[in-house]
Amino acid sequence: MTQMSENEKNYLEHEKNYLEIEQDLRKRYRKNLWCRFTKAIREYELVQEGDCIAVCISGGKDSMLMAKLFQELKRHNKFEFDVKFLVMDPGYKAENRQLIELNAKRLNIPLDIFESDIFESVFQIENSPCYLCARMRRGHLYSRAKELGCNKIALGHHYDDVIETILMGMLYGAQVQTMMPKLHSTNFEGMELIRPMYLIREEHIEAWRDYNNLHFLQCACKFTENSAFHGDLENTSKRREIKQLIRQLRKINPFVENNIFKSVENVNLSTVIAYKQEGVRRHFLDAYALPACRTTPNEPQKKRIQTDVLKTTSSQAKEKLLILKRHLQELGSVAVAFSGGVDSTFLLKAAREALGSRVVAVTAKSCVFPKHEWAEAEAFCQKEQIPLYSFEAEVLAVDGFTDNPPDRCYRCKKALFEEILRIARTHGIAHVIEGSNMDDLGDYRPGMQAIAELGIKSPLREAGLYKQEIRELSREYGLPTWEKPSYACLASRFVYGETITKEKLRMVEQAEQFLMKKGFRQMRVRLHGTLARIEVPAEDFEGIMQEETRAEIIAAFTEYGFSYVTFDLQGYRTGSMNQTIEDKKYEAKHGTVFKDSSPCGDRGC
Repeated sequence: MTQMSENEKNYLEHEKNYLEIEQDLRKRYRKNLWCRFTKAIREYELVQEGDCIAVCISGGKDSMLMAKLFQELKRHNKFEFDVKFLVMDPGYKAENRQLIELNAKRLNIPLDIFESDIFESVFQIENSPCYLCARMRRGHLYSRAKELGCNKIALGHHYDDVIETILMGMLYGAQVQTMMPKLHSTNFEGMELIRPMYLIREEHIEAWRDYNNLHFLQCACKFTENSAFHGDLENTSKRREIKQLIRQLRKINPFVENNIFKSVENVNLSTVIAYKQEGVRRHFLDAYALPACRTTPNEPQKKRIQTDVLKTTSSQAKEKLLILKRHLQELGSVAVAFSGGVDSTFLLKAAREALGSRVVAVTAKSCVFPKHEWAEAEAFCQKEQIPLYSFEAEVLAVDGFTDNPPDRCYRCKKALFEEILRIARTHGIAHVIEGSNMDDLGDYRPGMQAIAELGIKSPLREAGLYKQEIRELSREYGLPTWEKPSYACLASRFVYGETITKEKLRMVEQAEQFLMKKGFRQMRVRLHGTLARIEVPAEDFEGIMQEETRAEIIAAFTEYGFSYVTFDLQGYRTGSMNQTIEDKKYEAKHGTVFKDSSPCGDRGC
């Protein structure tokens, strides 16, 4: 390193030292940087015990931050792995290389610097020199990493790079593809490329840089130093256009970045005209076939269990589905307590396959159930040609219900299922079944007490099915509910002891419908008198606190009758009202509180 100027000495001596910067990563930037870094490593299995990783540093903000995060990971990780901090000088100007070395010294990053002549090699290339330069740089990095005994190289691409790449492929390349979190090298056997910054937003990297007054290379490319050069700046300008487009879209929809990112995780190949897999083009007509014949009333009771749905689902879920269908066949005929939610929709579909025409659905209409849920339930039964019986449930007239005691769910469930049993018997149906699953056993849910007393069957629990398995199987069936958010009876939004009225139920329903229209799919509006407490998942915190969104929510909720609108920092969680139960006080006044962890099925609290 050449002799430092006075400014450079001041940069090292008077700014934050590396220990303070590391402390900021652990505290101030823990959520947005450290946690997202480690989440990507866990979620995509980027680092394993015994790895030796070449952390490739270009001198920019992204790769320098990645180096610091890897130092923290190595210091605190539960298993051993090694890192090398690799810098390739492709022909930098002296001041650019010096800046890289200066920042590495300030951040306490030990560099392994090697030189190449890539800039000179591609300088005379007219067409796509940037593409060639990138390919050559990666080849040199792989080669040097292998010399050092590494089995992986780590690059600093972040979340924004990923979503920009997706849009660039669609808008300029007429293809759907993404930047993968890890890849096997095709030219260097045994080597992998990983991108551990995959879930980190660029704005958070910039915030870390600016807070610590760090100055990194912006672009050290030899070509862009020459303002007359235009050879391959098209790709650079296109990326700028995409950045601007995303900024504009974000003003309309605050969740647009997340939706773009998630779009390549939710590709449904059955709705794609054509796709490539390992270089082979596949067209939907290749596997196009006539639809399966519908069940007829004259078919044998022990019909053959269909297995097409099992092809891409986990083996454990497949086995449980077979158990479920065999159990349903043994019941002979069933009435499904149908709400239109994830669990009861899947149960109704499975029962239809197992029993054919010996299945009916029964739905309760009530002020405690949102109107859109009934509409969706009716539409599903019409599509599947399943008989649907409905009844008006006057739950507010159920003894003690409006007082909202801790056993409210027991009182309501008992009244509802007594009516469902009556309807089933009227139509000669042998059994009533409902859709609670294994995950419903972990909270205070007294509704199952009533279900057990009335002899209602719970086939999903009996087959050992968990919510995620039900969603997997629902997706394979093509059910519209496979990714539907969990919903619940509107009475579950009231703090225990708060009187339940039609007016208050309507306030909650309107408020939640408004949030749904704003794009918040999984949420709750809890009611405390005239105070609304909004719960959304942590990933939606940023969106709901956007100034325009926040103002619209306050205005709408005030119109619905709320005096105060609050935001719960603990985020969305089921059963949050159960925290208010004081069992001993209630038992002393009213008698036994049901202790069984009893699910409410699809309408669980």
